[in-house]
Amino acid sequence: MSDTPYFSIGVTTFKRRELLLETLSSILAQTFADFEVIVGNDNTAESLTVETLGIDDRRVQIVNHAVNLGEIGNMNELLAQSRGSYFTWLADDDLYTPDFLQAVRDAHERYGSVNCVFTNYESGATCEPVRVAYTDSIRRISGRDFLRAYLGRKLKAIGCYGVFDLRYLRGIGGIEQLGSGFSPYSDNLLVIKAGALEGLCYIDAPLIFFRTHPGSISYSSPDLDAYLTAQEDLCARALEIFKTPLLQHDMHHNLYQLLSHWCLTFMFHVLRRPQKVRSGYLRDYGRFLYEYSGALGAYRIGLAAVTVRLLVSHWLFCLMRGRAGTA
Repeated sequence: MSDTPYFSIGVTTFKRRELLLETLSSILAQTFADFEVIVGNDNTAESLTVETLGIDDRRVQIVNHAVNLGEIGNMNELLAQSRGSYFTWLADDDLYTPDFLQAVRDAHERYGSVNCVFTNYESGATCEPVRVAYTDSIRRISGRDFLRAYLGRKLKAIGCYGVFDLRYLRGIGGIEQLGSGFSPYSDNLLVIKAGALEGLCYIDAPLIFFRTHPGSISYSSPDLDAYLTAQEDLCARALEIFKTPLLQHDMHHNLYQLLSHWCLTFMFHVLRRPQKVRSGYLRDYGRFLYEYSGALGAYRIGLAAVTVRLLVSHWLFCLMRGRAGTA
């Protein structure tokens, strides 16, 4: 490994030894070999070493934190310690296909140095990483067009799994803590920031596997206040970005997509997870929507229609669940 590897991969881990081994195996199986892996262990009760993990590869190093930094703190610490020209994160329960890094390298060779490259991904409970054809799926796209497609769910990307020019990522402050909880939407904010760029690369091939399982906090957490406070911070930061010169023409459209698809719709999805909703929560959430709907212009009517549709759907869901519980 060179003193300045091409890629640095920061892997966050906490009490997932077996899944971590799968994640590291998918990284070490990459067809492009010029990289370093820095594992940030937040479990202060159990130190990890390459020896205890059975790894014999000098590209892998493990940092055992003296205190639990939390997910966002861990991620930014890994960014601070990296030495590569390009940086990305990977959680200890997700996987790469064998050509993930090579595909990003090919994008750089085809289009020159870009600040970020995003790829498509697959999700599910289990996966056997296999090689994926990607050559014809690499394209350069304007930040504006990329953001419109992302917010409209016409393309898939995981923000923190983008591959970033190290200087760019450090320059925008790494990944930001959003809200008062486990910081959902921090990865979405990375994508929104990329929308302010003149251009980036997108590879429309599923080169990442996002594992959905009960231990995944983003997949199973019922912490409604964590989502509400994170959405409030996300919309505040996003609105600043939407008003920048390259994006201001799409401001109303982008804000509507963010509020309807990424905030409101997902909030009702979280409401279906087993939990007890605190008194006044829906009132607080309605206040949040009302505040930001004022910046929607003509799209405000559309957001109201989405809200009514989701409220009716949620009422029917609760009704059916109540009947099932008494059957």
